[in-house]
Amino acid sequence: MMRHRAGRIRLGRRVGAIAAHLRATLSGFAVHATATAAVEFAMVLPVMLIVYLGSVAVGGAVTADRKLSNLSLTLANLTARATAALQDSDLNGIFNASAAILLPYDSTQAGMVVSSIVFDTPVPAGSRTPNAYVVWSTASGTGATALTPSCLTNLSSTLVPNNIRTPGGSVILAQAVFPYRPVVGYVISGTINLSENDFMVPRNMSSVPRTDSSGTTHSTCVAGVLT
Repeated sequence: MMRHRAGRIRLGRRVGAIAAHLRATLSGFAVHATATAAVEFAMVLPVMLIVYLGSVAVGGAVTADRKLSNLSLTLANLTARATAALQDSDLNGIFNASAAILLPYDSTQAGMVVSSIVFDTPVPAGSRTPNAYVVWSTASGTGATALTPSCLTNLSSTLVPNNIRTPGGSVILAQAVFPYRPVVGYVISGTINLSENDFMVPRNMSSVPRTDSSGTTHSTCVAGVLT
């Protein structure tokens, strides 16, 4: 009886030792698995941060570009709605209303130009593409330069496409520029110069007249002369 009881005790101890060893081995596996996950996370984290910062920068640029597009369209639209000759005060109000669309971006950094462009009538009709002339042009803001009024200089088709040139007609050209700077310039550094151009046909008259600070009003071109 004593031998059998001693044998069972020794067997129980061996089983206990094996179980303890197994637990220690499994615990070691768990520690190694945790360490592996930590290493993998440390390797992936920089990539994830770069992707995140890049998406923020690109998303901000896309948003700014859309706002600038809306600004340019509003600038052309408000000008084309004129029912009388535009004064300096009228254009200042149009510029201010259009610039507000750019918020929350810094609208003081935006440059805006609005111009009235008229087209001549080829003789005989259809013999050529109508020429495009600047009757008046006004600029506002950073980096904005007004076009030079002239009834002799035909604008390039790059600026005024041929497919919008209607014989004897006119359009309002609105141009807007904005220097977009990413908040976090890690992925996209420096300045992205955004620009937009929009055309709008006058709603209430054949061409929109403009009265400058000297009191002179111009609305179209006649025989190569501003009138």
